Amino acid sequence: MPELDQLRRLGDQIVPPTFEALQETARRRVHRARLATSLAAVSVVAAVAATAYVERGDDRRVEPAPPAPTSRPLTYADGSTIHYGEQTVEADRPVTELDVTDYGVGFRTDDGGIWFTDGSTTDRLGTLGETGPGYRDTWPLTSRPGWMLSANSGPRLVWFEFRTPGEPEVVVYDTGTRQEVARDTVRLERGHTAVPALTSDRFVYWFKDPDSGELPEDQAQVRFNPETGEQTRVSEADLLDDLDSQAAVRSIRLKGDGRADSSGTFHYSEGTGQQLGLSLTKAVAGVDGLAPVGPGDMVAEDVSGQTFAFEPPPDYPDQAGVAWLVQWLDNQTVVVLSPLRQRTNLLACHVDTKTCEVAASAPVGIVVPDFGKSQFIA
Repeated sequence: MPELDQLRRLGDQIVPPTFEALQETARRRVHRARLATSLAAVSVVAAVAATAYVERGDDRRVEPAPPAPTSRPLTYADGSTIHYGEQTVEADRPVTELDVTDYGVGFRTDDGGIWFTDGSTTDRLGTLGETGPGYRDTWPLTSRPGWMLSANSGPRLVWFEFRTPGEPEVVVYDTGTRQEVARDTVRLERGHTAVPALTSDRFVYWFKDPDSGELPEDQAQVRFNPETGEQTRVSEADLLDDLDSQAAVRSIRLKGDGRADSSGTFHYSEGTGQQLGLSLTKAVAGVDGLAPVGPGDMVAEDVSGQTFAFEPPPDYPDQAGVAWLVQWLDNQTVVVLSPLRQRTNLLACHVDTKTCEVAASAPVGIVVPDFGKSQFIA
C-alpha cells in the first residue's frame, strides 16, 4: 500500500515541539468559554482555529483578521455590566475603564484585570499590576486618566502593564486576530514615570514624567513604533505633524485651541475626549447647541471644512452645560456624553445633518470610552 508507506514516512519526519515552545504557546492562549450549541459559535471557533501565528526571534507574522465592521456599537459600562450596542456582557467585577475597537471592547476591572470581549466571548489579556511610587494623580491637565488606548478605527488595543512596580511595559494587541503584536519595556531611568497619552494607526504615545499641573502640550512626550520597537522623544510640533499625516475621516480640525497657535492653521485631532459646551442661547462658539470649547477663540471643523457643531435634541434641558465627545460610531456619527443630575444621556450626533438624538439614557456614574466615569458638573 504505497499510500500507507508514504504516510508512515511523513510521520517519521514530524518533529514534536519542544517543551519550551509548548509553554510559550500556552502562555499566549487565553481560555475562551464558548456556546457550542449554536452554529455561529462553531463558526467563530473554526475561524479562530484557522488563525496562524508564527514567531521567530523578533519576527512575527499574524494572518489578516476578518473584514472589519464599518461601524461600532454605542458602548458604556454600568457597574459590572457592559452595554455593547444591543448586547450586554457581565464582567467579573466593576468596570473602571473601557475602550472600543472595530472588533469589540477592551476593559479594565477594579482589580486591575485587563479583558477583551466581542460581545459573546470574553478573554483575559493581562493585569495592570502595581504601578509603584510616583503614580498618583500624574496625568496632565485636561487629559483622560487611563491605562488603555484605542483609535477611532482599527483593531488595535493598547495598554500598560507593571510586572514590576515602577517598570511599565507597553502592550499592543490586535483584537481582530486576537494576538499580541508588540510588547516592550517603557525605557525609563529609576524614579521616573510614564503614562499612556494616545494611539494612532501607526504609533503609540505616552507622557514622560507627566505634571498634573501642566497641559498635555507642555509635557515631555515619547513616540513608540510597534513595528520597530523604536522609542523617540517628540515635540508638540512633531506630534501634530504625525496626526496631520495620519488624519482619517473620523477626525476633527482645530484652530486656536492652545496647540500650535503660533501657526494660525488648523491641526487634526481624533476628537475623542474633546470637551463640548451645550447652550440654547448661542453662548458656545456662536451656535445654538453643541460645539467644542477651549482656550482662546477656538474654531472646530469636520474634515470637509464644515463647522463642527450640532443642534441639541428637541426640548433638551439647558442645565446640561458641559459635555464630551467620547466615541465615533461611524464616519458620520459621534457619541456625546451629557451628564445630568439624575441620569446620564448619550447623544448620537450626526456630522452630515448637524442633528442629535438621545441614543441612550443611563444611570449616573456610568463608564464611557475615552472619558472614564461620568460625573455631572454644574
